[in-house]
Amino acid sequence: MRKIFATALAAALLMPALAIAASQSFYDKKAAEAAGSGQRTVSLYVDVDLGARKSGSATELNQSHRAFNANGFDVVSVVGYTENGDLQGFFVTYVRR
Repeated sequence: MRKIFATALAAALLMPALAIAASQSFYDKKAAEAAGSGQRTVSLYVDVDLGARKSGSATELNQSHRAFNANGFDVVSVVGYTENGDLQGFFVTYVRR
């Protein structure tokens, strides 16, 4: 029983870190693609996970901003997208410096 509890606890603690790493690599990939193609502006949708709309949304936006800033882009616009009164995500536009 202790092994099952320990395994479940370890999985619960690692899942948020794995989700953050996965989303960060997604933004890194998109930013590198935009920079490599020579795009002057790029817009993307930053999805907000259900249950993480308050702290999770800021984390997602920060990861996106970090990746695009590192590739020479600045934020131009962030527009929230709601559906039935619930925040679903953001449309974010970046411009190359």
